[in-house]
Amino acid sequence: MILDYKNAETWDSVISAKLTEVLGSSYPERIKENSEKILYRDCDWEGCDLFIKTASRELIRASIVDALKISFKEVLAYHACRPTRIDDYYEKGIMPLSPESAQKQFREYFSSHASEEEIKQAIKSVRLDTRDYVTHVVLDDRGFIDTCGHYLIYGGEYQNCLTINLPGASEHTRDILKQFGKATVFICCLSFALVAELECLASSMIADHFFRLAHKRESVWDIDYTITIEDTIPPEAIVGHYCPEKIKDPYKNNAIWNEISMNYE
Repeated sequence: MILDYKNAETWDSVISAKLTEVLGSSYPERIKENSEKILYRDCDWEGCDLFIKTASRELIRASIVDALKISFKEVLAYHACRPTRIDDYYEKGIMPLSPESAQKQFREYFSSHASEEEIKQAIKSVRLDTRDYVTHVVLDDRGFIDTCGHYLIYGGEYQNCLTINLPGASEHTRDILKQFGKATVFICCLSFALVAELECLASSMIADHFFRLAHKRESVWDIDYTITIEDTIPPEAIVGHYCPEKIKDPYKNNAIWNEISMNYE
């Protein structure tokens, strides 16, 4: 099966079946009867504490981890960027950051705005540890629009950091990056084995499952869960993309950037 975190229909039955096995078939009623105690959607301890005499929080989490490993072979994940040519991704895949390529592109973008010496100084100022030769994807793309829009509006973090490290750079210097590329989110179908820290994911899923039961909610709460891949995501793993029109800009007090008009609303 494929795990699509935003779509509870792809995983609720897995969670429910395992919790029934560990906590008993009446666990949903117990949650609903104690709904006033389930206040948070991102913490599982409130719900787990209701069953402390039956199973520990650690045991509940471990059982869900096992169920996830058995049930899912693939997972949907998302990558936000600002490519100048979308077709390149379908031909070459989503490639890890190459400092050399990024620096070449940076020179092309800013050659008419900064001297070569200033560009070299910016490159020297930005550290590369944890940045080079890795690719990041997330399990929930809603944050790209609401909280992390800078990836779509300005492009990758490395380019962004190079820009603000130019001598004399101001908050408007990074605006030059908007002139290039197009805000794009790529949708990927990846091996579930790439999902690290499964205990954290299990905790989030348990908490959300309990909260929706307690308060009769249907939609899944946003999750901040990143997968770091030390390799290229192959073209065949990309199952689609979309280009959002309106994006909140965290660098402009969450002003709405309109990608079509190339202006703020």
